[in-house]
Amino acid sequence: MLQVKADERGRFTVSAFGEIWFDCPARIAVDANDTRDCDDSFVPVLGFDVRQAGEKTVYTWRTHSNLWERKEYVLEAGGNSARFFARVEGRGNIDALRFFEGQAKYEAAEYLLPVANHADYARNLRMATEPGAIELGYFTPPCYVYPFHMAGGEGWLGAGLAARPGQYNFDRFLYDNANENRCGFTLPLNGQTAVDGVWESQSLIFVTGEDAYDVVRAYAQWHYDEGFCARKDRTSEPDWWKKPIFCGWGEQAALQKQSGGEQKDYATQKDYTRMSERLDEYGLKPGVIIIDAQWQDAYGSAMPDKARWPDLRAYADAEHKKGRRVVLWFRSWYPEGLSQEECVEYLCTACAADPTSEKYRARMKETIHALLSDAPGCYNCDGFKIDFANCMPLGKYVSCHEKGVYGVELLKRFFVMMRDFAKAAKPDALINCSCAHPYFDEIVDQARIHDYWGTMRNAPEVMGHRAKLCRAAMENVLIDTDAGGLGSRRDFRRWIRAQPALGIPDLYYLTEQGDVPFDAEDVALIRETWAAYEAER
Repeated sequence: MLQVKADERGRFTVSAFGEIWFDCPARIAVDANDTRDCDDSFVPVLGFDVRQAGEKTVYTWRTHSNLWERKEYVLEAGGNSARFFARVEGRGNIDALRFFEGQAKYEAAEYLLPVANHADYARNLRMATEPGAIELGYFTPPCYVYPFHMAGGEGWLGAGLAARPGQYNFDRFLYDNANENRCGFTLPLNGQTAVDGVWESQSLIFVTGEDAYDVVRAYAQWHYDEGFCARKDRTSEPDWWKKPIFCGWGEQAALQKQSGGEQKDYATQKDYTRMSERLDEYGLKPGVIIIDAQWQDAYGSAMPDKARWPDLRAYADAEHKKGRRVVLWFRSWYPEGLSQEECVEYLCTACAADPTSEKYRARMKETIHALLSDAPGCYNCDGFKIDFANCMPLGKYVSCHEKGVYGVELLKRFFVMMRDFAKAAKPDALINCSCAHPYFDEIVDQARIHDYWGTMRNAPEVMGHRAKLCRAAMENVLIDTDAGGLGSRRDFRRWIRAQPALGIPDLYYLTEQGDVPFDAEDVALIRETWAAYEAER
């Protein structure tokens, strides 16, 4: 059970499993207008209050600031969690929050970096002396929580970032290890949050768990319990969402290597028809076929390239007759084919599609309807695999049409737009993306655990780590296991066998690739693994 003790001098401790993990100054620097809030010096506590609010004890310290007319620090503790935040009054554009200003004492020896990268669980463990950064990557976004472990102790304790809906105007969360055996946490806000009046900051929360994944799970559960996020009802998902997937990206790459040219030369109706025929020849029965990159005339406008796809509707209808749905790869943000009025700007230069632009939204409503609807003149596809979500413009000089929307909040607007327009065109349309945070649980139909370097030889361990993080963040979410293991036949075969235990099997290749011959033995393994998966689900 997590316990908190606070005093009128402006400090509090966080204890769990019979030990004190953090001894913290009740302090959050709210930097604004390119000025540090009170620098690194401690200011006197002007007032201290303790009250009960239901089952929670609320501690409030009143202080003063060189930037704000009024400033308070609030600590809420109860049950098995605690929440710490600042409340300020005044005007300014906030640059960063600095929790504890690097002056918290710690007893934890290590923590887990809960991100999707080219590393397994063991290589994502960090010493508490090492700084950390949770930022947009293969998980966009990941859970912004650091699970800490105490050497020789029981359990784990998480220190994580919490924000209310609409308050996700950030893209990273930093763990700072300072000198003198002290630490802190920093949330860069890049001047993208404007305050005029009373403002409550994002919060640092503390939760506990039996292990690192359990801490991530408790972090997500806190958001649901406190009403900060909404959990999706997953009890009536279409059956086809759960069927094995074939994605053509890898086969496009294989064809390019065999014949030369550019990869887009093989993102054609002719090539995908041949892929479909080869699946039939092999006796492989995916429920979904993903048409990957460069089926489009332009990434931003996202309509079929007529030279490469003369009749996308005919292809989709033919696949439907085979019992397969057709999902389109969609590149996020890329402004190709868009006007400046449809774009996010960086110093007045169009740099990305803007989901807060009414002109872009109007375009996408029409485009998505055309791609997914079964109405005459439309293409009758079945959803989107949304990629490159982390490649969004970031920093102080980025601006979109709706002021104050930035980072993860802009990403949420983008995914909500894609979901709403897709479901309007086809109610069972699939939204496949690489989110692993409870703020996105209500949007995600399939969570993709993303790319794997074929040079590695541990696909089940790397991808298994990602799948555990994803499921801890969004319980019962469908996992698209994605591609892995093509660097060696052993790694490939281990990965094929491991996929059903982690999520939905996903195959990228139908011909020889790297050291994988893709012969009759490989095909038989895939066929048998898929059949067992279908029988057991």
